[in-house]
Amino acid sequence: MNDAQTSAFKAASGNADPALLSSVFIGALIALLILWVGWGFVHVYRGFAAGHIKEQALVRFAIRSVLLIIIAIYLFAS
Repeated sequence: MNDAQTSAFKAASGNADPALLSSVFIGALIALLILWVGWGFVHVYRGFAAGHIKEQALVRFAIRSVLLIIIAIYLFAS
């Protein structure tokens, strides 16, 4: 951003630095994704342990979850 945009952003956001807010929101996004994946793993594992979910579905969920986190980190935190 140029100086005019930065000063307008700081005025509208209560004198917050854009880079700091970006880091906070990216960190919150990654934390939320990790919590969601953890919640999903708990539920999928419970279904697997009870015999309602096949091993193939458990593996697919694990692969999709890991890919989701890797892609999110690559796109937003790099």
